[in-house]
Parts: sequence; C-alpha cells; structure tokens
Amino acid sequence: MAIANHFYNETTRRYVALFGTLFNQLKITRSDNAGTEVQSLIVPLAYAPFQKVLARLNQDPDLINSRRTAMTLPRMSFEITSFTYDSQRKLASTLKMRKDAKSETDSSRNFVHSAVPYNLDFSLYIMTKYSEDATKIMEQIIPFFTPDWTVTAKMVEDLDPIDIPIILNSVSTEDLYENDFESRTSIVYTLSFTLKGWYFGPEKKQKVIKFVDIDLATDTDADKAPDERIIIKPGMDAQGNPLTQDSVLATAIASLNNGSLSGITVVNNGENYNQANTNVLATIAAPDSANAVITPVITNTSISSFAINESGGFYTATPSITISAPNMPITTATAAPTVTGDSISAINVTDSGTYYNSATVAIEEPPLKSAVGAKFGTDALGHSSHTDQTFSHITTYNLVTAGNGFSIEFWIYPTEFNASDNHILSYSGQTMRLEIETGGILVYRPALNSSPVRSTPEALNLNQWNHCRITHVGTTARWTVNGVSDQGGSAPQGFLFGGGATVTIGSRSANEKSFLGSIDNITFSTTNVLPAVGAYTIPTTALTGNLHTDDFEKVPATATATVTAGEITGITVTNPGENYTGITPTVTISAPDGVAADYQASATATLADGAISNITINNAGKFYNSATTTVPGVISQQATANVAISKSGEVSSVTIIDAGLGYRVPPVVTISEPVATAVSYTQIEFDDDWGIITIFEDA
Repeated sequence: MAIANHFYNETTRRYVALFGTLFNQLKITRSDNAGTEVQSLIVPLAYAPFQKVLARLNQDPDLINSRRTAMTLPRMSFEITSFTYDSQRKLASTLKMRKDAKSETDSSRNFVHSAVPYNLDFSLYIMTKYSEDATKIMEQIIPFFTPDWTVTAKMVEDLDPIDIPIILNSVSTEDLYENDFESRTSIVYTLSFTLKGWYFGPEKKQKVIKFVDIDLATDTDADKAPDERIIIKPGMDAQGNPLTQDSVLATAIASLNNGSLSGITVVNNGENYNQANTNVLATIAAPDSANAVITPVITNTSISSFAINESGGFYTATPSITISAPNMPITTATAAPTVTGDSISAINVTDSGTYYNSATVAIEEPPLKSAVGAKFGTDALGHSSHTDQTFSHITTYNLVTAGNGFSIEFWIYPTEFNASDNHILSYSGQTMRLEIETGGILVYRPALNSSPVRSTPEALNLNQWNHCRITHVGTTARWTVNGVSDQGGSAPQGFLFGGGATVTIGSRSANEKSFLGSIDNITFSTTNVLPAVGAYTIPTTALTGNLHTDDFEKVPATATATVTAGEITGITVTNPGENYTGITPTVTISAPDGVAADYQASATATLADGAISNITINNAGKFYNSATTTVPGVISQQATANVAISKSGEVSSVTIIDAGLGYRVPPVVTISEPVATAVSYTQIEFDDDWGIITIFEDA
C-alpha cells in the first residue's frame, strides 16, 4: 500500500505538552478583610474533560476508599476537542526541509517534505467553587492573547524551531447548580483555543551536490572539446584553501501593539554570521514612556474641567484618576429669625455652612407667660397689669344654657385683691363673667342685672395656687373653692355662652380691670349634676373639659433645614411658636455631619493610542479652594529578543523574549555585527549561497 513506512514524530504529544505548559504555573492568592495575603496556591492542571473532574469531586471528593488525596477546587483541565485541516496554510508538497548536519560520512543529508497544516482545537476548563477564584485565573490568561499568542518550539528533531500561533477563540462560563441546596456547586469557565499546528512526514535522505562542472559548446559533437568550462567548488579557491567571507550587518524593525512589541521583522539578513557565535545580540531601545500630568480647574469650589499638561504613555490600561479631598474649612451654618406678632414667621439663612449631609434646627424657647410658673405643665397665663387681656378661644361648640348645665374649672394664683372687681373670664357680646372681689371672694355673674353668686364664705388665698370651679345647673349655681363646695345661689337659666362667642381672660373693657396673677388649666364642660355641698377632693393632675381646655403651655417654635449639595439652602418654619413678642430668639443649626471625603470629586480618563486624550468628570465635588490630581505612572519595561542565525550565516529571525511595556513609538532594533570567518570545506552545505568559487576555463 502507499502508506507503508513506519514513523512517529510525537507531534500530537508535543502539542499537548506545549499547550499545557502555558497554564501549569498559574497561581491565585486570597486576602483577609484587611488586604493581608493569607493563602497562595498554584492551580492544579490535568489533561481531562471537566465533566470527569467534576464527577470525581461529586461522587467521591474525599476518596474514602482510596489512598490518594482528595480533589479540591480550584483546578484546571484541558483536552483536544477536534482536528481540522487548514487549507489556507498549505505549502507545496514537494518543498523540502533539511535537517541539521550530523556526521557526513556518506556525503548525504536528511530531510522531510513540507508539513501538513492542521488546526487543533483545545478546550481549557477552569473549575472553581468561588466566582472570584475563576476570574483571578482567567484574568492571568486572556491579556496575553490578542487574540493569538505565538510559541516557538522545536517539533521535530534536527529541524529548526517553528512558530506556532495559539488563538483564543472564546470564553464561556457556567454555574453548575444541581441536586439540592447542600450539594457541591461548581463554576466552570471554558476557554476555547485553536493551535495552528503542522504534522511532518517521515524522514528521508538525499546526497549533497558539492561540485559542479559545466561544459559550454557551440557544437553538438560530443567528442569535440567544449568552448568553455565552468567549475563550481564550495568554499575553496583554486589552491584548495578556505575562503574568508565578507560581513554584512543585519537590520530589523519592530512593530508595536498596545505599548509592547508585537513583532520584529528582519529587513536585511546580513552575511557571514557564525551560527555557533552566541554573542550575536538584538538590542532593543528602552521605552520612551512618560507619566501623564493633569491639572484640575476649579469654578465655584467645584472641579469644572482638567488641563492635560502631559498626556503620557504608553498606558496599556486606562489609569485611575485620584483627586485630592476638598480643603475648605468646616463651617457651621447660621440663620436669623423674623418675629411677627408673638410668633416666628420666617428664618433666613445668613451662612450656608459646609459639608452638610443633614442638619437640625433648634430655636430658643419663648419666655414664660407666668411669673410664678405653672400649676401643671410647662407654663401658665400671667397678668401683671389691670389692662392685660388674653383671648382664650372662639366657642365653636353649640350654645350652652343653665338648663343644659355646665361648669368652668380653673387654678388661679392671685397676687393682689383690688378694692374693685377684677375680671377673670368673660364672653364677648354676653354679660356672663367671673370676677374677684375685695378679700378674694369669687363672683359669678350669669346675666345682666341678675344677682351674682359669690363663693362666700370661701375666699382665695393670696400668692398661692387656688383650685376653683363654678357649676350652673338649672336655676342653681355653686362655687367649689380649695376643697369646699358652698351652698351656692339662684341663677337664671337663659343664654349663657357658646355659639361663636370669644372667651376673654382678664380686662373686659377700659373700665373693667384684669386680675393680677396667673391662671392655669381652665376647662369648659357640660354637666347636669351640681357638686355636693361640703368637702371635695382637689384634683392633683391637669383636667380636660369636654368643650374646651386651656393649659397655656409653652409653645416653642420649630423648623427644618433644607440641605443641597452640602449647604443649608433654606429653613422652613414648621411651628411658629408663641410668646416671642419683643424678643429675637437664637436659631442654632447643628454642626456639619459630613466629611471632606463625602464631597471629593472623581473623574475618568479616556485613552487614545495609549495616551490620555480626555478627562470626564464623574463628580465635580464641592468645597475646593485648590486641588491636586494623581495619575499612576506608566509601567515601563525594556524589551528583549534573541537572534536566530541560519546555517548560511544569515540572521533568519529575531524572536521576542520580553515584549516590554510603555513604548509609544517603535524602538530601534540593533543587531550585533558579524565576525568575518574562514569557512572550511566541510561546513559548506548543498543549499548554501555563499562560499562558492566559480572558475572559468577556456577550452
């Protein structure tokens, strides 16, 4: 059959080993909350489908019945998934590739025909328990594939190394949640690669042609001497001495991708390089990198724009922009109130302050209305002048008559018993009123020209609190004073109060004076029961009337602050308060509760060809007098390369060892000069293009 000769180049095995070697030293680290590294491990790699690995983990993760150690995540595996012929890379089948010369005892050379191109599809599986572990591994791989990574490897013994591109086609991820909640879960990243490989045929042998004699004749007679003879001898002159070859300096140029060398192209291969000379070097110029410098522009204490003083480069990734914290001092806002009547009608901000996230407003409390304090609660109503007049309330309740029955109960602290009647309480448009007579006798006048009902013999105590109540049911009205209910007296049943009348405390008119002292806890109630004559229990707590109650409690003003962009921009009065007449209360705004970092500006850089071309303000910040901006420096690293010299003494290629970082323009590549050498006869090969001497002989 046509395919009969046995051979095995171990090509597939080498491709598997080459592919696995790329990923067999990947490492991940784990840190605690403080950022301290607590664990570092190399991720295991094996040749196996990921389903087998996960099945092993799920079915017997601890290997109870085995002496081998348990399998844990993270780990990686890979496998060949397919072989595909690549017609686009096909070379002529008759092309020969010679092997390195060994012992030339029989003046022959070994060779193989041109390799057959095949694409080997690999799948690399990253299996982890935690999603972040998977991304830590993946991010150590994908930056090197753009999308290909070229590996130079020796695939067949005695043949020159070849470049093998490995292309990253795609990355997919899968979270495997199977069975119940307590079952093991796995996160699998699948990276699909294509290895552009070559498969070589069997080794063959061919004699080397080292001498050529050419006879040129103008006649077809074979017995006639030639007109001219050309003798070609390798590497020797007419006397058989080795020739010395002239040297030609090789040159090369570099190309860049993302600030690193992507390739080096040999422009001139040079001549007379010694393959055994390891001192032939390719020197690559240092990176011309520069760090970016930007200056912020401040308008109205905020960052309004940036001036790019130096765009920097080459940045392989967008650098972070760090803007200093605001440097304005922390100030507390201030405000001033406006008092209208006895209440606060408005509060105006006089200093908006700085660094506020929220704020509270405290308003000084109004002074007490009562000079002697309150019987109950925080305040009472005090009258210090006979002309004092206080409107208690407008009666929104229905008309009340004695026929229905009512009571008015209060506590009073008299500081004077005037010779004439002093009014305690009255109703507008009506004659019903309560008064204090000489000696502290209380008087109830239900109607015009009706007989008054006095508290005799009970009288008020001067300069102390007295409990009082007048009850009017039917035709009888009765006073209760300081724990004693009197007999009372007759009183008319007609209209008494209510129905929209205004209740006035104190002076009724210019000639009807107010009592002097304080009053507290006035209650207005309906009742159809007169209190029993005699002793009663004085209440010890404030009472509530079923019609109306006046406790004269202190009413402090309240307000809320509006905070906009760290400043107090307005204050809203939520309760105007009472009894602020004649004073300007102090308004206190809480101290700022924010810090400079709360109002720190932020920005993002945009790159063009590895340099900063624009700065986008994400947050303009606030409270800047000045600001500084920090941009990370460019990571710079000089590239290195190796020179490959062919047997013909030429520079065949320059291979990048380290692509370097931070290059803005392609660097200069300088190749060492060749050293002129004498070439011996035994070094001359059948395909060498130097060291050939041609002798012309005339017949």
